[in-house]
Amino acid sequence: MRRIAVTTLTLLAVLPTEPLLACATCLAGDPTITTMGTEKPFAGRKRLSIDYLSRSETVGQPNVNEHKIDEERITYSFSYAFSDAWIAAASLPLIDKEVERYDLSHEKASGPGDLDLSLRWFIGKDERFPARQLWGTQFGVRLPTSTEEQSQGEAIDFDAQPGAGATIPNLGLWFGYYRTPWFLYSSFQWQHALDDGYQGYQAGDALLLTGLVQYAPLHRLAVQFSLDGRWKAQDSYYDRTDDNSGGLLVMASPGVAWTPLDNLVVNLLYQHPAIERMHGRQDEDSTLRLGVTYDF
Repeated sequence: MRRIAVTTLTLLAVLPTEPLLACATCLAGDPTITTMGTEKPFAGRKRLSIDYLSRSETVGQPNVNEHKIDEERITYSFSYAFSDAWIAAASLPLIDKEVERYDLSHEKASGPGDLDLSLRWFIGKDERFPARQLWGTQFGVRLPTSTEEQSQGEAIDFDAQPGAGATIPNLGLWFGYYRTPWFLYSSFQWQHALDDGYQGYQAGDALLLTGLVQYAPLHRLAVQFSLDGRWKAQDSYYDRTDDNSGGLLVMASPGVAWTPLDNLVVNLLYQHPAIERMHGRQDEDSTLRLGVTYDF
């Protein structure tokens, strides 16, 4: 993670302190503070985002197959608006993972994860200017660009791998309500794996739901609260069901978004498991996310 941190700090250091284009919120016609993936489009809008995540999870039965997964990742994302109706984006995570088992054995790996590509289509909006309500669809795919990590010539545990090695497309709907100081956003997404990943991994279908409420008491500061839900069918390995996979997880997520400079957004999010209805034993710990988004 030190190498990843150095790379990230280098990228942040070269970001210009003076904006390369006019105020992005002015060009969008809306002062709402938005993080990556929730912004209004205008032709030529470009965004760069760097997002840090730290999480841990305990899986399996004590003294049988229990293991703890610690993960840190930094995701680099770029988006480009071809017009006021289409935004394309790409995201690549660099991941550190470590698995520690109940017998104190452990494995770790570090490297690029799988690449995410997405396309957002803004189907409709209300007749006001600036528009307060926008809605549309999202298409995407996760590509198996990661490398299966090995130790002494053998693949390490799947849970320690930086990526899954499977092709997973997704399709979704989204809605945004932009009326400063309020901002509401919701999305629905379905994922389905087209092929097997590493070690015979067969990902279960997943439904992802997000509901965000944001209020900006100051021009450059907004407070947020979101519910992020995931329902997932159980995974399999070589057609054998993983008993400790799948189910429902809902994270309650308070956060803040701050714009210290024009075109720069810093956001901090704390995610805490509010509902866990998982198969077998899966204990998700709280998650911390820190992100920077820049328009240029």
